[in-house]
Amino acid sequence: MSSLQEAEARAAKIVKQLLPVLTAELIKKPEPRPLTPQEQAIMIACGEVGRAIDRYDNTRYSNTAAERRARATLETAARNLRKLIDLREGKHARK
Repeated sequence: MSSLQEAEARAAKIVKQLLPVLTAELIKKPEPRPLTPQEQAIMIACGEVGRAIDRYDNTRYSNTAAERRARATLETAARNLRKLIDLREGKHARK
């Protein structure tokens, strides 16, 4: 057997041993990257907006103080979210 054939035979054995490891790495789902503190704040603000929308939907068209409070809470939550997003975009725009 020539040295080339021996090398190819050894390479084939190595590939056969590595194939399951490589396959496992290729099908493994990537780990999500952790959120930055700014992104966490934005996600929390999104949740607050969602909850405010739910409260407003529950009281809408009732012309009561509860509807006015729910609308004001929704407006405040939306404003806070907008500020967080504007701060994040402003930071990235300066790079």
